[in-house]
Amino acid sequence: MNISVLLPSRGRPGPLAESIASLDGNADDPGQVQILIAADPDDEPTWSFPARQPSVTWIAPGRYGYVRLHEYVNQIARMASGDWLMLWNDDARMLTPGWDTIITGSPPGVLWSAANHDGHCNLFPAWPRSWTDAIGHVSLCWNCDTWMQEIGAAVGRQWQVPVRVFHDRADITGGHDDQTWEEGRDRGDMSSVFCEARFRDQRAADAAKIRDLLPQQEDAR
Repeated sequence: MNISVLLPSRGRPGPLAESIASLDGNADDPGQVQILIAADPDDEPTWSFPARQPSVTWIAPGRYGYVRLHEYVNQIARMASGDWLMLWNDDARMLTPGWDTIITGSPPGVLWSAANHDGHCNLFPAWPRSWTDAIGHVSLCWNCDTWMQEIGAAVGRQWQVPVRVFHDRADITGGHDDQTWEEGRDRGDMSSVFCEARFRDQRAADAAKIRDLLPQQEDAR
């Protein structure tokens, strides 16, 4: 069992290195953790980042921006080889030793790590890659974390695991108050888009596909 970490990044090669080091340094088996980085074509410091193998860096054909975050994530998810997928940020730091063993030892579902932010938001979910294979994407709008959170809740397969993350985000800690953060803040009110009927209907369809998949996964265990 291994894990593919989905990590879009922009303009933060130093923090990116620290973030990956925190994952590797706290993993029981770093060799079973695949890091997939998504970068913009105008962001050479990120796409030339010397990540350790078996990391993969995908360079978008154009700069999508924050409102198309899901397109970065969906693309690198298609390149993943892990049994589990996990959303991650370049301003996040893993704190829990053996986090990889905790995730891969969990039953199929959307796993919820504890972090220093609003306890209602599962910002760093992990879930079986087979779920994404079944629905054909991670998300269809930029709220990739909330998309997976709602699917997990809809099928009754979302729970917290004893994994702790430090999120060094500008509005939480004052950290990484930079151009990347400012561009993210300028994305506008995307919450209203997330709640549109077309996306609610799509999440319901995604959840239905996962419900069909769950009996097979339970039998496999």
